Amino acid sequence: MGLGPRQFESELKSEFPHEEDVIQANILVHSQESPILKTIRLAKLATTKGQAGSGPNPGRHASMTAGRILDIPGVRNFRDMGGHKNKTGRSLGAGRLFRSGHFAEVDEVSARQIAEHNISTVVDFRSGPEKERMKVTWHTPWQPTYIESPIGGNAAAWIQDLFERMSNSAFPAKELREQFILAFQTIPIANADGLKVLFDALVDGQNDGAAVFHCTAGKDRTGIAGALIMSALDMPEDVIFEDFLMTNKAVDLETYAVEVAAKVSERVERDVSPEAVYPLIGVEPDFLKAAFTVMGEKYGSVDGYLTNAMGLSAERRAALQSRLLAD
Repeated sequence: MGLGPRQFESELKSEFPHEEDVIQANILVHSQESPILKTIRLAKLATTKGQAGSGPNPGRHASMTAGRILDIPGVRNFRDMGGHKNKTGRSLGAGRLFRSGHFAEVDEVSARQIAEHNISTVVDFRSGPEKERMKVTWHTPWQPTYIESPIGGNAAAWIQDLFERMSNSAFPAKELREQFILAFQTIPIANADGLKVLFDALVDGQNDGAAVFHCTAGKDRTGIAGALIMSALDMPEDVIFEDFLMTNKAVDLETYAVEVAAKVSERVERDVSPEAVYPLIGVEPDFLKAAFTVMGEKYGSVDGYLTNAMGLSAERRAALQSRLLAD
């Protein structure tokens, strides 16, 4: 159920305590821009105001992001998930769990940087064709335990079909967004076994170091997995969505969209706007909402999904929390 006008206004005021900020946020929310672009601009507005020290929560959004995004050459969307607080006030320990895009472009220098984070387990959600196109070389000194758990092998085929259809038709921006919504509805059910591999690795793994899970871009399959882990750690829903949407900041979405649109335009020999390609490289709340909705429809709730599809009995859930949550 959506928020009523007064509730919505109250929510905005909690994030933007000054009247002029609320007005700007309202304009953004009710604009005709795409959902992803609205999310980016709202986040930037909140971060700007926070950095300026305004309001009762100065720097809230900036501080939540600071230190989580790892700037390591060769890896996009690389983030330490630590620092989030759950409903009982316990925090996900810093340096215990990471999420990212693929590691195919990591060289020896970047490998040394990654090794400093003591990441000893890697869970890779990429399909066979993705791994073939983007092969990983494990450079010394980073030699992690590597676990393959392919999810969503048809994505690459769909993108190829998209480019073929674009040779004689306009860029299907609306259809592209709908396809990603469908993917988020499909993955939790059709690929539950693949997602469960991550939970098993975290609960049963013998390595003392940290773990990282990833796909190609680190936003969709990885985004669903991250949201599920945070749910299992009893994180509030707004915190779960905040982490999910951090992708848009981690990849510098607006700049990256210009690069991607230019490449797509060259390939299809027609102009494609940066906004049209946002679903390819960014995320929006409706994506994750679609995943949570289908879990609820089939399993009664996200907790029901965690118990029955991810195999998280009370004991295994407690073990996961013991590994990841700080005392």
